[in-house]
Amino acid sequence: QLVGAVCFVTPCILSSRAMLAVSKTTAGGQKLIRLADDSNLDHGLDDGTSEMIDCGGRRLFLSSLAASSALLGLPVSPAYAAKGAAEYDLEYYMRDLFMGNKLEGNLPVSNAPPPHPPRTLQGQLVPLLIDDELETCIAIQELAQITKTPISILAEQTRAVRTKVQPAFKSSHPWEDELVRDEYFFDLTCYAFWRVASAAIPTDYNKRDQFTRNIGRSLLNEIMSRGLISKKSIDTLQSSSSSQKAIVSLTDTVPCIIEILNLFQSTNYCTNYRLGDKNDEERTGLGVFDSLDDEEISSPSGGGSVNCLVSVFDPSTLGGALQITGEGSRFAPDFVGPTLAAVWELVGGDGVAAVSFESYFVDPVYRPNPKDFFPNERFYQFTIARK
Repeated sequence: QLVGAVCFVTPCILSSRAMLAVSKTTAGGQKLIRLADDSNLDHGLDDGTSEMIDCGGRRLFLSSLAASSALLGLPVSPAYAAKGAAEYDLEYYMRDLFMGNKLEGNLPVSNAPPPHPPRTLQGQLVPLLIDDELETCIAIQELAQITKTPISILAEQTRAVRTKVQPAFKSSHPWEDELVRDEYFFDLTCYAFWRVASAAIPTDYNKRDQFTRNIGRSLLNEIMSRGLISKKSIDTLQSSSSSQKAIVSLTDTVPCIIEILNLFQSTNYCTNYRLGDKNDEERTGLGVFDSLDDEEISSPSGGGSVNCLVSVFDPSTLGGALQITGEGSRFAPDFVGPTLAAVWELVGGDGVAAVSFESYFVDPVYRPNPKDFFPNERFYQFTIARK
């Protein structure tokens, strides 16, 4: 059964009272982790889980020590006084001791919020991502090239998977038109295609990574060749391969990145985006990089790296990406990540910069039921490093 919620749970202090699923990516794959309050601990998937549980055990020990001292009338040493989260632990266990706590371990998953009406995808970018005939889009061309499989066979397999899972997808996110311009049918088609891609590249994760990165590189080339961004941005990105061999810096790429994100938004692929850290106004938008960042990459003697955060809200591939990840695969639909990575690969000249990224699915709403997870944001952390 296809579901939108994710059942993997691990505790984290990453975000105060917020639900977050983490998927660690090397462009070709993801690793999903479900985060929840430390009051609802379950078995985790990440090495950090044991550390968190140990921390919880320490808090419990210190809380018990403080509680015992208080009950016996003994002074509590400031070094062992319960503070912060430990105070909540103490309250929970004392209340359970005298009054009992309400059992919450078997709460069912809540109903998901009603889906918004499907957006209509538009513009020249859409058929480059996925086309109705499954013949000319970049994704299927790159898969055919890397697997040496005819496009017609890949298209037939994609339609077969799409037909099989269509009823389940439509029950939760009904589309209005069976065309890729309909947001939810686009999502369904991307899900079906990536399932076919997963079967075509079953175990070679380097090849999966290459396939994903090639989508981004080819998409960037098509965006430039069709003039979907400004001539100034195109000249900037092409200067690294020109006869003059001009060096593209990180700060040079910022207007190009913003134009590409605007392009995805104007296509209705997403509703909004954020470039940079939302908690640091000086490091957002056009100010996301500065001259010191440029030096980290341009210095021949340096092996520095620079991070950049990008949030994409309500991406049209969100449902399919969550579903595939929930099924246990690390190979899910993504167009924005590899395209931005392709831009930053040009920094410093050909072969100078190495780009990796991680992506996270974020539910911004605190939900008391730890099984509830309804994200609307795909959050990226890019790392640009000098090779």
